[in-house]
Amino acid sequence: MSTALLDAFAPRPDFVLVETSVVDVPPDALYRAVGELRAADVRSPLVRALVHARSLPETLRGHRHIPDLGETMLGERCAFLGERPGQEMVLGAAGRFWAAIPEWYDVTADSFRDFAHPGSGTIAVGFSVTPGEKTGCRLTIETRITVADPAARHAIALYWHAIRPAAWIVTRVLLGTIATRAAALTRS
Repeated sequence: MSTALLDAFAPRPDFVLVETSVVDVPPDALYRAVGELRAADVRSPLVRALVHARSLPETLRGHRHIPDLGETMLGERCAFLGERPGQEMVLGAAGRFWAAIPEWYDVTADSFRDFAHPGSGTIAVGFSVTPGEKTGCRLTIETRITVADPAARHAIALYWHAIRPAAWIVTRVLLGTIATRAAALTRS
């Protein structure tokens, strides 16, 4: 489910995950719910366990700060890359995120497009809202991973195949969390 804005930031991804949900709410409420999403809204014990498991190597090595879901996907580690208001927004992060202790790089919308640091890659996450023909609308979350070189591609391939089921679970939970928030916005 490719969109023009996501294509601008990750036109040739190496790995892709696309999940869609049909939600019976107005498009503006759904888009607002995407924009207001915070890590604290994700209450799934399974997702929290997955995030904790991912941070275990950092914990064992005595690192003081362990990034949570909010930092890696919705906050400090992630840059807001752009939006088509009411339709689509794209977030992104860059670094060696597949390493036991990830290394993150600061990126902006401009630097993300041309990011090619050796041995690293980018993650672009697009949230799109498409009005239905009669009622409701479709919410799509598309994650695209692009790597800078063949060595990184090999490393990320191993990582991606290992974490893809967890990424699928997290994406499905995010879809549900956003839909619940949109329904609450519609009632208020």
